[in-house]
Amino acid sequence: MTKIVVATTNKNKVKRIERMLDKEKYQVVSLEEYGGKDIPEPKETQDSPTGIAIEKALHYVKYLPEDTIVLTQDDTIVFENIKEEDDPGLHVKGPVIEKYGKFNDKLGAEYYKDLADKYGGVIPMKFVYGHAIAIKKTKTERPVTKVVGAQSEKKLRLVNKINKLEKCPGYFLSALTELNVDGKWISNNDVDTEIKVKTDIDLYNSITTLLKEI
Repeated sequence: MTKIVVATTNKNKVKRIERMLDKEKYQVVSLEEYGGKDIPEPKETQDSPTGIAIEKALHYVKYLPEDTIVLTQDDTIVFENIKEEDDPGLHVKGPVIEKYGKFNDKLGAEYYKDLADKYGGVIPMKFVYGHAIAIKKTKTERPVTKVVGAQSEKKLRLVNKINKLEKCPGYFLSALTELNVDGKWISNNDVDTEIKVKTDIDLYNSITTLLKEI
């Protein structure tokens, strides 16, 4: 069985990856197994989700044992039909910190609820995900670290109603976004696991393709 370390200590993010992959083939764990809270945060200097994910993968793999696969993710929001000054770009938390002086899920939810209010209660959007996988091999003739990256997307909409924020720690936007399931808009936090896996198909394809390349 192949072990994959998801570069986060957020259990919800780990579970999301875990439910995508074959449990008989992959063991998905978090950075906590390797003292994740003691590992310094990487710098994010790139200008795309995939670039940042690669940057993160190259950072975290340095702190893991040889032949351990690390999976990183970075995401950004692309809103439709909003003013440039309201667009958070790559930094979803940035405008929240600018307004409140700090970030937590509750403040993030309040900020983006107000943003939806500003545009009539609903904003069409998509998540653009950058993924990267890295592995280091030092017991070879030439020590090498291999990294591969990819990008995927997920369409949904932002609404001005906070639904079950406590259900998704670390994923505050789940409480404010809705998915189109067979023509009906349903809150992310009311969608069952089977449908979530189905709607995450682009993410699944991205990650499984990377695993084949590594």
